[in-house]
Amino acid sequence: MSILGNLKLDRWYGIVLYLGILMIVASLLFKVDFLEPKHTFGFGLGLVMIGISFFMAQKVANQFAYGGILSWQIIKHNLFSVLILIIGIGLTFLFGFFIVKGLI
Repeated sequence: MSILGNLKLDRWYGIVLYLGILMIVASLLFKVDFLEPKHTFGFGLGLVMIGISFFMAQKVANQFAYGGILSWQIIKHNLFSVLILIIGIGLTFLFGFFIVKGLI
């Protein structure tokens, strides 16, 4: 199996989570002249929080039908996952603004 096959990139919030982790690691390891490391770290942290909140809210619904059980995945947030989502969106927009402002 390949490394990319093990990542399970079948949902958009999984991709957001991995991009956030990559941005955090990049802000700690690499020095880019035109980007502030604290801004890229904050942006990556916001992305990680968004991805984690959606993974927390992922549930499986079941229903009896036609002599069997139908199962599908749904997103059902609770208070804690909504709080993490709101903080993550806020961090993403705030530090995204600072990144764009620093580039101009």
